[in-house]
Amino acid sequence: MHDVVMNEKAATGTLESKTDTLVDDLLRIVDLNDWPLKLINHPLCRLVIKENQYVSADPEFVIANRKLSMVAIDDKHIKNVWKPSGFGEAQIAVQIVACGNENIRATSKEEFINQTIFAMRVISTYVTFYKAVIPAEYWPEFDHGLPKEASVNVKRWPGENGKQEGLDLVEPDGRREVLGALTKIR
Repeated sequence: MHDVVMNEKAATGTLESKTDTLVDDLLRIVDLNDWPLKLINHPLCRLVIKENQYVSADPEFVIANRKLSMVAIDDKHIKNVWKPSGFGEAQIAVQIVACGNENIRATSKEEFINQTIFAMRVISTYVTFYKAVIPAEYWPEFDHGLPKEASVNVKRWPGENGKQEGLDLVEPDGRREVLGALTKIR
């Protein structure tokens, strides 16, 4: 954690490897890499639109339960996020939907299923969790373009969005809450 805090003083464009290491440690502490779960670094997640067009997403980590993605994680250096980008929330949204779309293609079922996908955003030492509920009726609309009728419901915890908002891992209470939340997701 010390390395992440010291890395905040570095210039914009700094690699996020220090934050990656911190997040990797957190995920392993709560056993999100133990069977039947597996931790996948930088998986390609595609969102297929109209059969052959797609948008790709590159989450830092994905936790998969056998073949299905259940958690997408993105982390940022504190100087690489700003308000016009929603502090990375648009990217999180694409990653959630892309993970769900990968799940659809990974199953052998002919019918679409409701999905719940969790996400975690880490900006320096500040952690925010997201829970997305994607209804089965959302997926068929991609055959004709972007969905216009069905929608995805995403909840953020804690509620504020900002560069230095969320649960702070530097604080003991923040660490306790983050580890508790990750354990509940497991």
